[in-house]
Order: sequence, then structure tokens, then C-alpha cells
Amino acid sequence: MTDVKIIVDTSSDIPEDIREKYNIGLLSFLSIFGEVSYVSGSELSNEKFYELLERSEKIPTTAQTPYQDMYDYLIQEAKAHKSVIYFTISSKGSGQYQTACLVREEILEEYPQADIRIVDSQKYSLYIAMTAVYAALLAKEDVDVDEIIEKCGEYINKWKCYLLVDTLKYLEKGGRINKASAVVGTLLDIKPILTIENGLVESMDKLRGKKRLVDKLIEKIEDDPDFDRENPRFLVVQSDKERGDEACEKLRDEYGEDCVKMYSEFGPIVGTHVGKGAFAIIIGIK
Repeated sequence: MTDVKIIVDTSSDIPEDIREKYNIGLLSFLSIFGEVSYVSGSELSNEKFYELLERSEKIPTTAQTPYQDMYDYLIQEAKAHKSVIYFTISSKGSGQYQTACLVREEILEEYPQADIRIVDSQKYSLYIAMTAVYAALLAKEDVDVDEIIEKCGEYINKWKCYLLVDTLKYLEKGGRINKASAVVGTLLDIKPILTIENGLVESMDKLRGKKRLVDKLIEKIEDDPDFDRENPRFLVVQSDKERGDEACEKLRDEYGEDCVKMYSEFGPIVGTHVGKGAFAIIIGIK
């Protein structure tokens, strides 16, 4: 087994039981409501976050892991393991990757034998969590660190996101969609289908109305020529438990009990922009 510590941050939305099972480390972002800061995960549960989000007139902000906290954690793990791999949130959505690179440089000045790899995932949420699990499994098979990173770079791009939001107001507040589009979309009851391309959230398609949203999204997926029907696999993540549960149930009924490889809830980092009522199905592609 390769002695490597795999690390993600709270943008990965990794379920706690999965994180513990594979001994995956976690760095926490901050969520800031007005002048009050919370450490995502430990000080701010997802339930509390969405309660605050619904009540807040202004969209909250997020902040990177404090520099000293990141330094202390990475040097601790570098001393405890032969290698460390940290899969960060997309560098196009956060400065976390750049900060981690600076921390690494400082650690190497003090501890030059440390082997710390900072990997820009170019993704968000369960893309990162599932890739971290894949990395942990490769390490168990005694794959060396360079090959783990190479294989994970290929693996993370073998998934494709279909994200449906219930309201456009958080995307508009956060500058992810212009105000005119948000107003028109709300008036016409349009639900944009979003995806992740080149490290950014992009519009892919749209649905109209509020009925049969899960069915409609699955129909879109099944029409996608990239969908790997011979090896169907899905990641489901939500800020609407009812729709998330419904998606899992329908996918399992159609493709088998084991087709949903991971199921989780959007935490504060992604939840700040998608709001309550969102759900995503991330599909394995050919």
C-alpha cells in the first residue's frame, strides 16, 4: 500500500462516513453572514446554513481555509506520511488552490523532504469526493503517487454534471447569471440545467415548469450520447432531500441498486450559489 494521505476541502461535499472509511483528510472553508464567520462543517451544519441563507437579505460570502490552519494541517500530514495529495476546489472558483501552493512552498523551506502535491481539480462537489475515493483505492493497490495523480486526472473527467436549481436568485446574487436573465427565467418559470466546464459553472440546457423535474432530468440524461449505458453509474447531491431521494430511487429502479455510487447534500460552498431546492445527477460518461 502506498503511504499517501488524500485530502479534500469542504467544497467536495464528501459524506462523513465515506471520508472516515477511506481516511480522507478535510480542510474547511469559512462561511460569512454579515460580520459573523463560521467554519463549514464543524461550526456550521448544512441545516443551519440553509436556515441562515433563507433569512439573509444578502448572499453570504465564503472564505478560504485560514493560511495558518492550512499550513499546520499540511505539515502535520506531510510529517506523518511519505506523500500528501490535496485535491482542491476549482481554481477558477476559488483562490484555495493558489493559497495551498504558497503553503506548500513555505513548508518545503522548513521541511524540504516533504512530498506535498496540490492538484487543481477544476471541479466542485462530488466530482472531487469520488475522485478522492478513487485515489485512496489506487493507494491500496500500491500505485505510486505520480500515477495516482495521472489516473485521477483522467478519472475526474469521466463524469458529467446535470444540476437543476429551484430558483435563480442565488445565481443572480452571486453574479453567476445576469439580472435580466434571472428575471426572464423567473417569469417564464425556466429551470436552467447547469454543468461544469473548464472549471466553471456553465448553462447546458433548460426545463420549464415545476412538475416531474426528476423525470425530465433523467430523460435528458438518457438522451445524452456521452451517457455510458453499459456501465451506468451516478453521483447524486442535493439541497432538496425529497428530490434527491426521488432521483436515487428512480435511478436504482432503472439501473440497479448499486448504480448510485455516492449520495450527499450540498454544503455551504456550493449551496451559497444554488440555494435550497437544487439537485444534481452526475453521470459516468464513456
